[in-house]
Amino acid sequence: MKCSFEEHNDINANTYCKKCEIYMCNKCEVLHSKLFKNHQNFISNKNAEDLINEYCDVENHYHNKLNYFCKTHNKLCCALCLTKIQGKGVGQHKDCDVCFIEDIKDERQNKIKDNIKLLEELSSKFSKSFDEINKIYEEINKKREKLKLEIQKIFTNIRNTLNNREDELLLDVDKKYDNLFFNGNNIIKDIERLPNKIKLSLEKCKSIDKLNENNIYKLIKESIEIENNINIINNINSNIDNIYKSSKIDIKFIPEEKDMKEFIENIKTFGLIKIINDEILSASSIIKDDFNSIGLINKWIEETINKKEIKYKLIFKMSENGSKSDDFHNYCDNQGLTLTLIKTTKNKIIGGFTPLNWKNQGSGINDPNNQTFIFSLNLKKKYDMIQKNGRAIFCSKSYGPNFGDCDLCLKENMKIGETYANTSCNFLSDNNLELTGGKGDHENFDAEELEVYKVFY
Repeated sequence: MKCSFEEHNDINANTYCKKCEIYMCNKCEVLHSKLFKNHQNFISNKNAEDLINEYCDVENHYHNKLNYFCKTHNKLCCALCLTKIQGKGVGQHKDCDVCFIEDIKDERQNKIKDNIKLLEELSSKFSKSFDEINKIYEEINKKREKLKLEIQKIFTNIRNTLNNREDELLLDVDKKYDNLFFNGNNIIKDIERLPNKIKLSLEKCKSIDKLNENNIYKLIKESIEIENNINIINNINSNIDNIYKSSKIDIKFIPEEKDMKEFIENIKTFGLIKIINDEILSASSIIKDDFNSIGLINKWIEETINKKEIKYKLIFKMSENGSKSDDFHNYCDNQGLTLTLIKTTKNKIIGGFTPLNWKNQGSGINDPNNQTFIFSLNLKKKYDMIQKNGRAIFCSKSYGPNFGDCDLCLKENMKIGETYANTSCNFLSDNNLELTGGKGDHENFDAEELEVYKVFY
């Protein structure tokens, strides 16, 4: 190794200072020892890394080799670290399980081999996880940009509508002013020509008056022209009178201040950036990651029960908890507000919401507040109850969730469902078969999955 001092970099180094991390020739070492008496200098017959590894890094232990291993603290230590009397900087490991480093060489060597294997496994797993996280992050960014585009699209439509309305009102201003003031620019031009027109007509009148009676054609022709001019002059005077009258009329823009104030206040708070409840996101295999559908369900329920920030808890999943109606009632009875999601084998996603308790009994239950509804997420459509205080759900051990009276229901084997559309149904049942896409007033369907969520706020 060469001396670290630039002017001596062609001279071999004899010592190394661990604290300063420099190599020194004989000249530099003499000066360094005088300036820094407490620094640890090593004979530099080895490179710096080997020197650092061999000697203790505890202050004032610098010249002591690390000849021991503390099993208690999994750490190399020197003789001062092991002294029986503990004092300032010494004796930290006096009561520990200690051995010579030679005694654990084989053990540590084997440990390194095990650690290499473990690190290789972790590296492989991390690499796979890293790729998955990158994909997830890319999807998150795509969703972020998609959400921004949706917001921009809505506000662009709002701005376009406002701009179109502004243009309509500006055109209406011109129309009303032109109708009221008879196109003012033309009237001004006529008024400017009026004195000259009167003067010319007077001169013609006087000249006609002196015409010879034998020149009757010219007499009649000139008199007609004079009369036309008089009519024009009278019309201009009439317009002038109208202008005087119209000038007292004012045209105003009436923004309907109450509506405008409400409009501005609504615009200030228009829209909401909301984190959709993660229970459905993480638990649902029916609408997992479908932010639009989850947002639509939230909107329907929040508007129906007049509550904000609703949450969900998965209480039943057919693929995990059983496909019999008894299974449904064991998990879902007496849970209060619930959301039911059904996915058919034909990829129809339908369901219903009710604030009523499901029960294992053979009876229908009325909904006095008409808050129960069924829906189709494929159609993004909600079906409310037709009859006030009508039968909202039917509870029976022979059925799973049953809205209305089999308007939408799952049977005892909940993989089989049915929907009805006739005048005796309790929801908008004339359109009910839109749920499954069938024809007529009744259709059976096969359920691939059923999920029921407890709704709370």
